[in-house]
Amino acid sequence: MSALEIAASLNASLPRLKAGSLRFWGQWFGRPFDNAHRITRCRSDGDALILEFNEGETLIVRQPEGLEIQADTFSIAAATRVRWEWFYYGRPKTKENRYYEEYLHRGSHIDAATNADWYTPKLEPTHTEKAVEML
Repeated sequence: MSALEIAASLNASLPRLKAGSLRFWGQWFGRPFDNAHRITRCRSDGDALILEFNEGETLIVRQPEGLEIQADTFSIAAATRVRWEWFYYGRPKTKENRYYEEYLHRGSHIDAATNADWYTPKLEPTHTEKAVEML
């Protein structure tokens, strides 16, 4: 499925799509199960799938493959790059408060980076995990 086809499928499923905590190649965003992110809109731009969430977050998935949507499951098996952007929760939604985690799939390794500056992140993604999961 192309990014365009995945976006269309997700948009058709939005009312029933589960909310939950996110993992990127096995790396939790925040603590496990402490957030309930909800997708509000999907679109594509070339090979990128762009998902927008209820708190102004954005997830960009390049060359997504292996979409799974069920009542209790949302995942994308593979991608070349995943970028999660969010506003620091509890602060005004300004560009100074916009943060990201970015993951680049390089064969048997995932490079990870973030601009989070209020703690020392320990990003340890695993290439054998799914690119994106909502649990």
